[in-house]
Amino acid sequence: MKLTFLGCGDGFSVEQGHNSALLTFGNTNLCIDFPESNHTALHQMGKKLNEVEHVFVTHLHEDHINGLAKLALFHRVYPGKIKPKLYVPAGLLADLWQVLRHGLELTMRGKRVLEDYFDVECVENVIEIAGERFELIRTQHVPDMLSYGLLCKPYFYFSGDTRLDETFLGEVAGEVQTIFHECHMQEDQLPSHTSLEELLTLPVTIQEKMLLMHYVDDYVLADAREQVHGKHKVRLAEPLRVYEW
Repeated sequence: MKLTFLGCGDGFSVEQGHNSALLTFGNTNLCIDFPESNHTALHQMGKKLNEVEHVFVTHLHEDHINGLAKLALFHRVYPGKIKPKLYVPAGLLADLWQVLRHGLELTMRGKRVLEDYFDVECVENVIEIAGERFELIRTQHVPDMLSYGLLCKPYFYFSGDTRLDETFLGEVAGEVQTIFHECHMQEDQLPSHTSLEELLTLPVTIQEKMLLMHYVDDYVLADAREQVHGKHKVRLAEPLRVYEW
């Protein structure tokens, strides 16, 4: 299995794309979230939008889903080998369509629904694709908002947007090789996200497994990332870098 970050940036990133990852395994792929910046990243990888086969939505903040309408339309105009499958956590589907419908519902051939563009699967706990099992993990992002991470044993845990959950990380660290965890990397505390200061309170054995994502553009350059690496056990993920198990 391989994971390539299409973007590592936060919601205001202009230099590294918004946070999203493309998993490739078993002759297929799964994209975690689909911000608009994915189009550029995929192009840089030599891939077209119609090569994306599966997409999982972690939550409905704009910087995680604002590329879905483009993906839907591209597949309609330039169909890929399969209709893309969209995995949406139960409770998010109706609201997701309300976000996307303004650009997708009305067409020259009449009204469309989300299922005209995607093979939609509403998921509760588990996604199974090509023999791999992905568990949905409810995260603590914004109060009363549904948000999720993905756990794929024995490979990784991908947190999505979340506040720190020390108990869960302590439980899962022994079950995976890598923890992709969000970290805003700013000095200001953001109550809906996790800070570096918080992550550094975790046991070193957990920190050593961590690759940080969803961070500000201050750390795009390798020199800035290396300054962090020189001080701490955690590492910063890099856009378009491939992580393989």
